[in-house]
Parts: sequence; structure tokens; C-alpha cells
Amino acid sequence: MSSESKKPTSVAISRRSVLLPMVASAVVAKVALSSRAIGLANANEPNATFDFAGPGNSKSAIAAAKAFVASLSSDQQRLAVIPFETEKRLDWHFIPIDSRKGLPLRDMTEPQRQAALILMRQVLSPAGYQRALDIFAYEAILLELEGPAAAKRRDYTKYYFTLFGEPGETSPWGLSIEGHHLSINYTFEKGVLVDSTPQFFGVNPATLKKSFSLPDITQPGKKREFDSGVRLLAQEEDTAFELLKSMNAAQLQKAVYTQECPDDIQWAGEPQPQSKPKVGIQAKELSAPQKTMLQAILDSFNANMTEEVIQQRNALIKEAGLDQIYFGWAGAKDKAGQHYFRIEGPTFIAELCNFQTDPQGNIANHIHAVWRDMTGDFNLPLATQ
Repeated sequence: MSSESKKPTSVAISRRSVLLPMVASAVVAKVALSSRAIGLANANEPNATFDFAGPGNSKSAIAAAKAFVASLSSDQQRLAVIPFETEKRLDWHFIPIDSRKGLPLRDMTEPQRQAALILMRQVLSPAGYQRALDIFAYEAILLELEGPAAAKRRDYTKYYFTLFGEPGETSPWGLSIEGHHLSINYTFEKGVLVDSTPQFFGVNPATLKKSFSLPDITQPGKKREFDSGVRLLAQEEDTAFELLKSMNAAQLQKAVYTQECPDDIQWAGEPQPQSKPKVGIQAKELSAPQKTMLQAILDSFNANMTEEVIQQRNALIKEAGLDQIYFGWAGAKDKAGQHYFRIEGPTFIAELCNFQTDPQGNIANHIHAVWRDMTGDFNLPLATQ
């Protein structure tokens, strides 16, 4: 990648001032090799396995990435590990497509799948890891609802793992975990996580209208039960409705910037978000309890990420100022109708859109939620407008 791939100096300095002191004071998760765990091959010790203690962070992500790569054959490595400089690193999307960059779970042995899942567990919070597993499983729901003709599209093992460059503490490297309704992207530099966007989670049906018994990818041959009424993205949606319902007429007039719900989030699949005028009500016009609600919405988006990521994002938000954030709403003011909101500050934009129908024809029962970096995704400068 050319020199244009680096953040502008002012942004890079700001990031370092926030990230490096945090990394220096962080508790490093202990990583241990054990011959008695689950049988993941290590490059130097073929019979060794990988065991983790402590929360996921940059150090444990590097270790898990190395263990995952070491578990693969040379042919698999050629698919799973590609150069950091490739434009494929910026090629992300959450729609169901025939093939993606990387190596899918369906083409891995069981020990390799476990290595991939350990890697995913190190870059997400426990809640985020479980949500990703649930999204995998929902492909089996869609297959059941849509019928056998959808088998090629609806495959709960059709989630791809890609490493860009060599994981370590010297050269930059990246990670993508992606499939239908999931796109997680990370960039590391000198052993430090420096960007964690685009971050996308989606779910269809948003609310289950019946119960399902689904395959458990973590335990082959076992099933997981999903009860009628389950809502995977409930927290993001509910906290936003709470804030909206707390507003008086004057606040609502500013917050609701259009009665028409857009049909999706902005810039889906595009390498970068765009800098546009902000919409909605500014946080400085909210009461103290309402600001607490606004922070709760942000927390619900970030609950999927590791504490390391949450601290980074909150530090950048604090540095830019909570009062600089805008909350904008579009569409219906109740959950039965199509609705959308976005929260945007100088350093981020979070969006949730519940517009599409589910396979059974229920409107507003198919959610897309995304968090993007308004200083530029993938640790790259925001595209010039």
C-alpha cells in the first residue's frame, strides 16, 4: 500500500496518545502451551496445543492467530493468509455471496475450526463471541424457513477467516472474520490493536416467531435451542427507543430528521464511510439522564468488543467530547414499524436499521447494525470527498 494508506499525522498522534499508555498499563493475558488441551498443532511443536487464561487483548490475539495459522496445511495457509498490502483487506460485506476472501469454517478440520474459534474468542468479548456463534446458527434458521433450495446460501459453516500479513509485534497485520450478517475487521501495528472497524452484526429474523433447534458449531453433533421471542440485537434497539421516548416535543423535532426509514445502513461494503453533515439532536441539548441513555446505546454497540477496544473507543470519544455527538432518528417511533437511527461523533458513527422483512413476510424484523471509524476504517485515512 502506498503512503496514502497511513493515517494523517494529526490523527496518528492522537491515536498513539490514547492507545500506547493504555497498552502499557494493560493486564497481559497469559498464554500457555499445553499438550493436554484440544489438539491444535503448533508450528514448532506438532503435538502441542494452545490454552488461554485471562481476557482477550492484542497479545492473546497474536498468539491465537499464530496457532490458527500453524494448524493449517500449506494449501489452506495460501487461502487464509494474504499480504497486508492487498486491496482485499478493504473488501468487506455482510450479504450472502458465493465466495469470500479467506478460508471458511466448512473447509477446516474440527481441530482447525476450534483454532479459528479460539482466535475469534480472543478478539471479541464473551457476549460478542456468543453473538457471532448465534449469527452462524441463524443461517440454519434461514435454511429451515426458506427451504432446501437455499442450501448453498444458508450454510452455518460459511464464515471465512483471513489474516493479512504475519501476526506479530513488528509488522502491521490484520484480521477479518466474515460471512452473512457478520463482518469483524481488525488492524494491528507493532503489536497494538489500532483499529477495529468496520464492525457489523446483523440478524434475520430480528425476533424469532417460533422456536428452533440448531446445530452447535462448537460441539459437532450437538444442538442449541433458540426459543420463540429471542432477539439477538435487542440491547442496541431497546436503549435507543428508551432515549427517543424520553424526549420532549422540541427534542423530538430535532432528533427525528425524516419520517422515511432508509432501506439500509449507509456505505454498506464501501471501504470507508463518508464525511457528511450530521443529523439529529446534539448531545449538548440532552438532559443528564438522557446523556446517560445515549452512552448506554454506545455501550450496547461496544459490548461485543474486548475491554481493550472499549477503552480505546471511549477514550477517543471523551477526548473529542460527548457533547459533540449527534443522535438522529428516521422512520417509525415504535418497534412495529420500520426504523433507523444513527449516532455520530467526530471519531465514530454507529447505525442500526430495521427495515427489511423476514422470510415469513414480517416487516421490520431484519436488523443491520454497524460501527465505523470516522477517522478512517482499517487504520487508513478517511476517503477524500
